[in-house]
Amino acid sequence: MKRKFARQRPRVWTVILVPPRPGARARSLSIRARTVGAFGIFMLLSVAAAATWTGETQHFAEATANELAESQRTVVQLLDSVQMLAALAERAKYLPPRDMMMPVAGQISSRFSTSRFHSILEIFRAHRGVDVAAPSGTRIVAPADGRVMFVGWRVGYGITVEMSHSGNITTRYAHCRSALVREGQVVAAGQMIATVGSTGLSSGPHVHFEVLNRGQSVDPIKFLASTRRRSPAQREASPTTAIKAETRPMGL
Repeated sequence: MKRKFARQRPRVWTVILVPPRPGARARSLSIRARTVGAFGIFMLLSVAAAATWTGETQHFAEATANELAESQRTVVQLLDSVQMLAALAERAKYLPPRDMMMPVAGQISSRFSTSRFHSILEIFRAHRGVDVAAPSGTRIVAPADGRVMFVGWRVGYGITVEMSHSGNITTRYAHCRSALVREGQVVAAGQMIATVGSTGLSSGPHVHFEVLNRGQSVDPIKFLASTRRRSPAQREASPTTAIKAETRPMGL
């Protein structure tokens, strides 16, 4: 005789839903225990995943914040460097050029003087530059970087080239045979700008070289020497090694 076992009925949870509106019918909802268990496990896994995600997100956020802070420090340092270079460049505009050179190699025929006898005019007058005698056609070069201000004929000076340099320095080259630059042209140190000649009030080929510091004429040889960065051994040598012995005056 076979024994029959009564089938166990599944456990059921009853949830009563009460609407918030007065007079509305309440409803009941039956939920099996298995469903409640599965839902509970799902909720636990969701909470665990959320906690893990929150931790990873917080770690990522902290790492990102550190990288942003480091990037910000780098940007600030770069800005400081750019501002410092800009300040140095601005300051350089007000400083005379460094390591200026003589514009031509030759013999000094007349030095800078507040009173000198002019061999052509036969009077005493200031000589506001130095005369360097050289064969006609000899190269005249820029003593420093600058911009050409004037190219043309000046009374007494003949064909003349004038340049402006940093620090409000102006240089002038007179009695030229020819000018090889134009007004407004930017010229580099050592670049050929003219050739030696004997135009204007001149008794022979030479270049009359002047330096004006803020509009005031100064001794070109002494001024060029003051711009040179020399070693102790070089300080003992003459600053005008390219210039030979002094001869007689040849012009302005």
